[in-house]
Amino acid sequence: MAEKRYTSFDELPLTLTVPEVAEVLDIGRNTAYEIVRSGDLPSRRIGKRGQIRVLKYDLERYMKGEM
Repeated sequence: MAEKRYTSFDELPLTLTVPEVAEVLDIGRNTAYEIVRSGDLPSRRIGKRGQIRVLKYDLERYMKGEM
């Protein structure tokens, strides 16, 4: 199954997984997890399993250098 490729920021979902963040930022998955772990990019844990999600709004602010 092929992963969805987003062609514009507007197409992104309201919350993103860390691998999706890595794809948007064009960085490795481990680097994306480190950015989240360090708190440079805020994240939330969702559900019983505590899956990490990043808000699209926070990603946009991070990309603009507002964080």
